[in-house]
Amino acid sequence: MSIMQLRVAHELRILDRGYSNQNMYRRYLPALLLIVLTVAVFLQVRDHGFVWDDRVNVKENPHLNPATPASVLQFWEKPYESLYVPLTYSVWASIAPFASLPIMTEEGGQNLDPQLFHVANLVLHLLSVLVVLAILRMLVYNEWAAFCGALLFALHPLQVEPVAWVTGMKDLLSGFFSLIATWQYLGYAVAAPDADKKQTGRRDKTSAGTSDASKVKGLHYSIATLAFVLALLAKPAAIVVPLIAGVLDYWLIRRSVRYSLVALGCWALVGMPFIVLTKWAQPDASIGFITPLWARPLVAGDAAAFYLYKLVVPLWLGPDYGRSPASLLREGWIYFTWIVPVGLGVFVWLWRKRMPWLFASAGIFVVSILPVSGLIPFGFQDISTVADRYLYVAMLGPALALAYFLSQNWGRLLVAACVLILGFFGIVSALQAGYWRDNILLFNHALKINSNSWLAHFNLGVGLARQGKTEDAIGHLRETLRIKPDYADAHYTLGNSLAERGRLDEATQHYKEAVRIEPDFVEAHFNLGNILLMRGEFKEAVRHFRQALELRPAGSEIHVVHFNLGNALVREGRLEEGIKHFQEAVKIKSDFAEAYHSLGRIVAAQGELDKAIEHFRQALRIQPEFAEAHESLARALAEQGKKDEAVQHYQEALRIMKSGRERTVSQ
Repeated sequence: MSIMQLRVAHELRILDRGYSNQNMYRRYLPALLLIVLTVAVFLQVRDHGFVWDDRVNVKENPHLNPATPASVLQFWEKPYESLYVPLTYSVWASIAPFASLPIMTEEGGQNLDPQLFHVANLVLHLLSVLVVLAILRMLVYNEWAAFCGALLFALHPLQVEPVAWVTGMKDLLSGFFSLIATWQYLGYAVAAPDADKKQTGRRDKTSAGTSDASKVKGLHYSIATLAFVLALLAKPAAIVVPLIAGVLDYWLIRRSVRYSLVALGCWALVGMPFIVLTKWAQPDASIGFITPLWARPLVAGDAAAFYLYKLVVPLWLGPDYGRSPASLLREGWIYFTWIVPVGLGVFVWLWRKRMPWLFASAGIFVVSILPVSGLIPFGFQDISTVADRYLYVAMLGPALALAYFLSQNWGRLLVAACVLILGFFGIVSALQAGYWRDNILLFNHALKINSNSWLAHFNLGVGLARQGKTEDAIGHLRETLRIKPDYADAHYTLGNSLAERGRLDEATQHYKEAVRIEPDFVEAHFNLGNILLMRGEFKEAVRHFRQALELRPAGSEIHVVHFNLGNALVREGRLEEGIKHFQEAVKIKSDFAEAYHSLGRIVAAQGELDKAIEHFRQALRIQPEFAEAHESLARALAEQGKKDEAVQHYQEALRIMKSGRERTVSQ
């Protein structure tokens, strides 16, 4: 049955039922139910925190803390974190000012509340669900069958990851615009199926209707093209949208391939720069293991088999399945797992004429996962080729299959079974969403799914360290390095935890290992310099501080690097160089009391007491409870013979130090 035949059948059924204007509300009831049920399952994410990569992408992203037009422009100028998704970062930037908490971060940036970001994710998912309903209504004559298909898209547990994870907005935003593009393309293709044919002879005077139809088609196509571009700017994986539209165009709308190619050809041209840019941002050299060409189809087959299994049995879901190409080749799974998807593919192909809707559904599912199937290497493959979020748009395929199947086999028993299954999926999704509340919950759950997950151990280590549970954090970080010994971030984080426990020798070794693996690791150079400074290895400390400055010539913490480099140079006896760096520190941060105090001490040692006193006074104007500055000022004043004022500052220093000791005892 073609799309036009389905629509005619739909209209006849409406007439047979006496479908009147008074009953139009029934058309809105499915949409309302979808919203209510989706919100019931996912509203809990509103109270979730930042987890996993949210820290890098949003919470501690210097371009969002605070967000300014200049900082947002950088997302459009070049890739960030090895991915060009400027629209997603721009949306986060637009949310950030409204999510600011009154408490500032230690770096002076905004402290962001995750609630608005989670609400934005939920709203995007709701909008996508409604667009899926609109697509299915165009393709399936039974509205309640379309509702069931859209509900599968809305509530399937595989959708939890992008909805419950703030960073999952990349998939949601790109998915929303991809679905809009697909919907509007269908509107374009259905509006006048024969209008693409060349017209010959003179135009009829009654061609106004044709002109109006052309305008409608043009509007649909323009909206679809704009949505496709926005989807690409949200995440380049949207490059598959022309393939999805082509599958629906040929197999369900029944237009010829030639007409589809004319309409979709320009989309392919638009998408090409995004493919090149993405590959440039994620070169093969940045990927730990490059899958041999002969093994890539097998890896893709394994991914398809895994997704089919999780589609039917959506249990034991997590952020890391450990199905990297290296592990698959080591375990030998890929030599067998491809048999299931290939066997199903053969069945679907043989039945393509009897059930074109099944072929179209399978086609949507397959083409949607092509960019992340393993045929082309990508960054996350070092962890796992498969991930729940990669199926967000692909779920349109199963939704379409369910809607078509129900529309052709509608009956009470089948509907009851469908309700039970979808209800079960909703319950599982609600439980799964709960694991995404915080890092500790999420990655403890992840270890139950994959006990050998270095990703889970590392994030648990980071989370426990932030909670002050340093020994537990050290255990997880050591386990991370047992599984992945060349992970610079784990060496650095373990070094931080060891340094906090006073185990400086061990910390030094891990910082050195971090900069050996990743020579441009700014924070590791800086922290290593700090330890070397404490241990009196001033020459080495200076080298690492200079390295940190060269790697990051500007930034929120650069004043601290200048300050510590100044201290190391002074301790090495290079006073003039030290003074320059202290001056640079106060130039960058004018209220840097410690730097003014250090400047004062150096110039006082050089006999310039007036200049030293001015520096000490400036430090105290910024930080009145600065005991050392009071003491240094008192000493300088005493040398100038101003004993009364000196006594006052000595007394103030003693009062502050005594107050500090009392607070320590009371704690």
